[in-house]
Amino acid sequence: MEPLPLIPDDPSVIRPTLDALRNSFHEGKTRPFNYRERQLRALLKGIEELTPKFEVALKKDLGVSPFMNYMLSIGITVNEIKDILKNFRKWARPIPADTSVPIGPGKSYVIPEPYGIALVMSAWNYPLFTLIPPAATAIAAGNCVVVKPSEMAPHTSKVVVELFEKYLDKDCFRVIEGQVEVAKAITREKFDVIVFTGSPEKGKLVAKAAAENLVPCVLELGGKNPTIVDRDANLDNAAMRIVSSRFINAGQTCIAPDYCFVHKDVKKEFLKKLKEYVIKFHGTDPSKDEHFPRIVNEFHTNRLKEYLEENHNGKVIIGGEVRVKDKYVSPTVIDSPKLDSKLMQDEIFGPILPVLEFTDISDVIKHIRNHEKPLALYYYGSIFGTNKQRIINETSSGAVMINDSLFHILNSTLPFGGVGHSGFGSCHGIWGFNSVSHLKPVMEKVSTNFFPYSVRFPPYTGGKQMLMKTIFKLNSVQQRHLLKGALFTVVMIAVALRVKADGVGKTTTMISEFFKKLGERMGKSQRGPKL
Repeated sequence: MEPLPLIPDDPSVIRPTLDALRNSFHEGKTRPFNYRERQLRALLKGIEELTPKFEVALKKDLGVSPFMNYMLSIGITVNEIKDILKNFRKWARPIPADTSVPIGPGKSYVIPEPYGIALVMSAWNYPLFTLIPPAATAIAAGNCVVVKPSEMAPHTSKVVVELFEKYLDKDCFRVIEGQVEVAKAITREKFDVIVFTGSPEKGKLVAKAAAENLVPCVLELGGKNPTIVDRDANLDNAAMRIVSSRFINAGQTCIAPDYCFVHKDVKKEFLKKLKEYVIKFHGTDPSKDEHFPRIVNEFHTNRLKEYLEENHNGKVIIGGEVRVKDKYVSPTVIDSPKLDSKLMQDEIFGPILPVLEFTDISDVIKHIRNHEKPLALYYYGSIFGTNKQRIINETSSGAVMINDSLFHILNSTLPFGGVGHSGFGSCHGIWGFNSVSHLKPVMEKVSTNFFPYSVRFPPYTGGKQMLMKTIFKLNSVQQRHLLKGALFTVVMIAVALRVKADGVGKTTTMISEFFKKLGERMGKSQRGPKL
């Protein structure tokens, strides 16, 4: 067996790296859009040119076949960078906002500006996909970036180092490798934003360390994701999609279905179909299937073995084989384990699927509510049924998917993230862009005061008090109508006096010139500030 690459554990490199990047950020190197685009294109080029090396590295780290590597890591990483390149300028535009009457007149808008230095820390189960897309988003937002690859995927980490050193600007983007000591030390540094993907236990440590410096975090954690198969579900499709999503990457996926609740009337048939699809996808001996990966290390293999050997009182429908030395656990389905077993209390994070039955959806909802909020929840059944809507409305989870599992993560128009114990903050698309940006509000005021804005200034007369009370009793739309009415009245009086003094002709010419200049000024205003 090839020895693992040596990952240094030297926290002393962190501070000088951070200081150098902060100098680059303050010099404004990352602010121009053209610079951001060049770096993103260089990153994309690097991923594409280093694809063979990434395929080999991922195979060594996770035992994943080239096909699965491309589908689960490289391909979706490339696709996300392309999506960022296409849209980041649009995401960075100032966002118009209303200015209420009592605090106007003026214009208001929100500028997405870079935080400064972003730290991105990846998970070992998808060491490329959980690292590069968040880093690309942070680059697109104008940040300097430090990435910390998972030490449990050392071969992939080495290729990431090559990617950053060969293709990206070292003044602004760096890789810091390390093990436990580096991981502890780096989260204690004063970064401007942290994006972390990993377990809830490690996420808590990251959040605690970041809190000392009041550093905002995006935490993409795990969860025990429930799947419900209702009586009116298409059982064949449900079984096919659940088997595929549960056992992909040997179950080492944070949003994979963790357990199933199946309606009593269809459970027997559903278990039969689960078994059929396990055999169809992975054969009678999954250890010979090149597309079925191994567990990341012996520690986690032993952990899964303990789940299977505990007194869970469940019946093994298929699988149950463990080879610790080979880091192999076969795709396993267990019928009706005890609810208080470790199998049903812990996040499994392996190729084991417990199946339970229900008759009343209220019992399922109660069970989900009594546990930590999951990262994802899956429901299979009629899209027109009341149970579907009850699951959406009466449970809380990072995401809900109806009649499929796992693949909502590929929709970059949706935010991806957890809630409660499964994390907070969002990744993907504009949602991820905003998570690594400070949304800075800006308000510009005109320099002239006129009715009714003068009521804010002393002396506070009875008339001003009455007017202020009237204004604040109205909502923003009503306030604008009031202002328009007041202004219209003032204008009409002014026009009438002007006509009386100068005649119709001169007054008409003056009004035309006024509106022409007003239109020019409004046109300039609508374009917003230059960035």
